[in-house]
Amino acid sequence: MERRTFIGGGAAAIAAVATAACDGGGSADATRSTVSTSLTSRTPAAAPANWAALARDLDGRLIRPGDADWTTARRLYNTRFDSLKPAAVAYVAHPDDIRTTLAYARAHGVKVAIRNGGHSYAGWSSGNNRLIVDVSELNRVRTGGGTAVVGAGSKLIDVYRALTAKGVTIPAGSCPTVGVSGLVLGGGHGVASRAYGLTCDSLTQATLVTADGKTLTADATTNKDLFWALRGAGNGNFGVVTELRFKTHPAPQGVTAYVTWPWSKAAAVVKAWQEWGPTQPDEIWSSCHLENGGSPTVAVAAFSMGTYGELQNALDRLADKVGSPARHVTLQRHSYESAMEAYAGCSSFATDAQCHLPGSTPGRSRQGALGRETYTAHSDFFDRSIPAAGIQTLLRQISSVRGGSGSIALTALGGAVNRVSPTATAFVHRRSRMLAQYLASWKAGTTGTTAQSWLTGAHNAMKPYASGAAYQNYTDPTLKDWRKAYYGDAAAKLAKVKKQYDPQGFFSYPQSL
Repeated sequence: MERRTFIGGGAAAIAAVATAACDGGGSADATRSTVSTSLTSRTPAAAPANWAALARDLDGRLIRPGDADWTTARRLYNTRFDSLKPAAVAYVAHPDDIRTTLAYARAHGVKVAIRNGGHSYAGWSSGNNRLIVDVSELNRVRTGGGTAVVGAGSKLIDVYRALTAKGVTIPAGSCPTVGVSGLVLGGGHGVASRAYGLTCDSLTQATLVTADGKTLTADATTNKDLFWALRGAGNGNFGVVTELRFKTHPAPQGVTAYVTWPWSKAAAVVKAWQEWGPTQPDEIWSSCHLENGGSPTVAVAAFSMGTYGELQNALDRLADKVGSPARHVTLQRHSYESAMEAYAGCSSFATDAQCHLPGSTPGRSRQGALGRETYTAHSDFFDRSIPAAGIQTLLRQISSVRGGSGSIALTALGGAVNRVSPTATAFVHRRSRMLAQYLASWKAGTTGTTAQSWLTGAHNAMKPYASGAAYQNYTDPTLKDWRKAYYGDAAAKLAKVKKQYDPQGFFSYPQSL
C-alpha cells in the first residue's frame, strides 16, 4: 500500500484509501533532516566493544556495517531515514537474546532502539550509533478459545492471515508490514475499530523484558499500572515487548466501498461526511480523503461488517446530504481476509510471500514485492465538526499543494472507540469525532522541501479548528508540547510509571517519557 497514492476505482482505490487506517507503529515501532542530528546529540559514544563477542552470545543474527545484509538491515520503511547509521542490528531470537543485548548495551554505554516493522514516523526505531533490537523473529501466532497469542515481531499481514484462517481477527491497521507491537502499544486504529475498538482495547496481556533483564507480565491483575500504560504509551518506554495476548473477534464477510465526487462538491462532501461518518452503526467505518497529486480530488471510503444493502443504503443517505449524486461508486463483497489484503495492496499477488518487503533478513521475504516510501506527516484530533470556515481552509490547503503529493485524510471515530473511558488506558483520545492525518510525499532521493513546507502550512492552518491533541502512533517531532498532545491528563501518571519500571531512563529517544 502506498500512502502517497489515491487512485480511483477497484482494488487500487481500496489499498490507497487505507492510508487513513495505516498506523505507523509509534516512536519505537516501535522528521525532517534534524532527526539525525538530534539522535546523535543524545547518544553517547560507545565504549570500545567487541561486537564479535556479542554475535557469538546471540542465537539470533547480529548484522554490522560491511556485512552482506547491512544495507537492508539498517534501513527503515521510510527512505527519509536512509542516512541514519546505527552501530548494529540484533535480530533477537528469544527473550534471552534480548537480555544479552540489553546487558551488552548497558556495559558499553550504547543506546538502543527497539524495532519491529520500522514504520516510526520520526525514524526513532533507528538512530546514529544505536544498537537496534529487532524483534521480527518473535513472530509466532496461535489462537484458540477466544484468545490469540501473538509474537511481538509479527507483521500485520501475517497476523490477519493466521487469525482469519480460524475465523477470527483483532482490530488493527492496514499497512501489511507494520509490526503488531508498535501498533498496539500506541493505541492502534483501523477499519474494524468502530466495531471492535482500538487494537489496545483487545489486548489482555503483554510480556516484556526490562532494562535490567527482568521478564514481566502485565495484565488487569498483575502490574496493572504498567498494563494501563502499555495501552497507548508503550512504544519504547518501558522495555522490549516479546509477546501479546488478545481477545479475538469474529471475522465476518465485509463490504468495501469507494465513492468520489467532483472537486466542485468537496465542501459539501466534507460537511456531510463529518456528520455522517461518526454517527453510523458500529460496523461501518469510513474516511474522507482529500488529495492533490496534480489536481485536487475528494473521495469517501467505507468498510462494513454488515450487509451489502445496509452499506449501500448508508451511502445513499450520505449522497442525499451532499445534495449531489456521486461521480463514481464501487461496492464489493469480500471475505474478511481478502478485504484486509485489498487494503494492504496485496490483492494482485500470487503468493503470500509477496506481501512483504524484499530481503533475506527477518520480517522480509526474498519474494517480497512491496516497496518503501518517502513521506512525512502530522495529525490532529477533532472533538467537533469543522465549521464552514474551517472546511474552506481545508480545501484551500489541498488546492495549494506543490512539489509532490499532499493529502488530508479524515477518519471517523465514535462507536466502540469512544465507549471506553479516557482514563481507562493511556490512549486518552476517547471523546474525539475524527482523526486527521496530513501527509506529504515526494520522489525518493530529492529533498522534498516544497512538499514539507506545504505540510507545515496545512497543519498550522487547521489548528484553530482542532482539539490540540495528536496521535502518538503518528509520531511528530515538531510538536512543542507532545506530552499534552499525545497523553493529555495521563501524562503525569505515565511519568510515575516510567520511573517505576525504567528508573534509569535506559529506554530513551527524543519523545520518551
